[in-house]
Amino acid sequence: MSAQFETPAGTPPVAPAACPLCGTAVGAEANRCGTCGYHLAGVAGRPSAFTRPAIVWTAIGLVLVYVATLLVVLAAR
Repeated sequence: MSAQFETPAGTPPVAPAACPLCGTAVGAEANRCGTCGYHLAGVAGRPSAFTRPAIVWTAIGLVLVYVATLLVVLAAR
């Protein structure tokens, strides 16, 4: 899945000029701080690491795995 950031129309994302953790200058296209390795996704206008559909499908998958495991355990009794 691809993480896409949904911004309101006409609002350009503004990337921070410095890492919020260590204060080192970071480029607008950087995903992580080059000094401390802080993940910059979702910070000050950067793309979020997860989208709503990705979270929903992950939750649905976890529920399906739980139900399948529960059925296997009940069938083994």
